[in-house]
This record gives sequence, structure tokens and C-alpha cells, in this order.
Amino acid sequence: MSARLRRGNAPAYGIIFDFDGTLAAMSIDFDAMRSAVNALFQSYGISPDALSTPFILERIDEACDKIRNVAPQRAFRIRTEAFAILEKMEYAASLKSNLLPGVYSRLWALKGQGAVLAIATRNCKKALEQVLGKADAFFDVILTRENSHVYKPDKAAISPILGAFNLSSEKIFMIGDHPLDIHTARASGIIPIGVLTGTGKKHALQDAGAKRIYKQVIQALDAILRTFQQQSRHTHRHTIRLFDSRLIHKFI
Repeated sequence: MSARLRRGNAPAYGIIFDFDGTLAAMSIDFDAMRSAVNALFQSYGISPDALSTPFILERIDEACDKIRNVAPQRAFRIRTEAFAILEKMEYAASLKSNLLPGVYSRLWALKGQGAVLAIATRNCKKALEQVLGKADAFFDVILTRENSHVYKPDKAAISPILGAFNLSSEKIFMIGDHPLDIHTARASGIIPIGVLTGTGKKHALQDAGAKRIYKQVIQALDAILRTFQQQSRHTHRHTIRLFDSRLIHKFI
């Protein structure tokens, strides 16, 4: 886990972001990626049809689990080679990618409001760092594929972030473009926000339980910024306590 939380004033609120499709659009060819990984499985005598999960990372784990007890070294090689395939394709996509328009300035504004920010992604560190560039400095915690033991939608995938934030659940948003992000947020008891900048469809995000859905991530961030600007004005006037959950309920 990359963690850089500064000690001092308590954070106003926290936001956990997905990465690809939320903060950036990397245009990864997932069909080609899945085919390449399936070909690797077949080269080791594992039928892709025998695997039950549709998600690539979980398929890699499942394939390795099938042979780990009898051939641990082969399982290690499969995992290593599969992750190398993913990293190569993700990094190639990252070289042609940038943060979505307006994201950098919103991240700056969020930090100015005292927010703590994190990324929880299934992507690799190398691709993420290539796209983030100097925006990396805005994030207090970053979890990538390499330093995660479990993956979204398992709520344990973001438990290190929640522990680092040390905030009550009504002060934490999770923003993502895929139902997996929404399921993760709901399982963790935090506020799930969907965005339509990636592969997720509006109806799928609604069915997963998103509290709000925005066409662009900057619209979601502007709404959060306005909410806490309102809180700050009220706090300055001493009309409410430092954090008033009624403002969050108004937002969602």
C-alpha cells in the first residue's frame, strides 16, 4: 500500500476512486487481454472453459488454485506470466492516455478542502503512474493490483484505505464506473457514486445500488465540493457542528 497520510487536522471527508474509466480512459482491449490470458492457460493444459468467473484477475487466481497443491511452481509461473501479459497491455494503453478533462483541477480543489483521497484499482502500478504523473501527489493511499491481496468487489479490497482514512462511513464516498465499484462501496457501508465515463451502463450502476450517477466524474466532484463548501460556510457561522451528516443526505 502506498500511504502518505499527514498528521494534523482531521480530514473533512474521504473519496476512494476507481482509476481506469473514472479518473482516466485507457482504452484497454479487454477482449484481446482475455484471449491472451486464455491462450496462456491452454499452454499449461488448463481449459479456459473450466473456469467459472468472467473476470480476468479472478480467472488467473482460479487457474492457479486448480494446480497449486500438485504443482506450486507451475501455478507461480502462470500467475507471473499472466500478470506480465496484463501489465504489457495496460502500459501500452497508458502511453496513449491522460487524466480525464478537469480532473486535475478538481483534485487540487478537493485537497484544498481537506479531503483525503485514495485510488483502489485492478490495474497495475506501472500504468497508473504513467497516467497520473504529478497528480500522484494528491493521493494519500493508492492500492493497485500488485499490493492488493483481494480485488473489488470484495470489501476487503478497500479495508486498508478505510483504516488509513479513519473516518466514519458517512464521510466517505467511492466513485467508479463499474458495478464492481458500487458493490464494493455498499458492502463497506460507504457512499457509492457511479460515473458513465467507462464501461459501466447507467442501468447496471443503478441496479448495483449507486446513490447518484453522473455522466462525468467532474460533475460528481463538483457536487461534493459544493456540499462541503456549504458545510464550511455553516461551520464558520457556528450554526452546525463540524460535520453535519444532513448535508450528505441532501447530497445523496
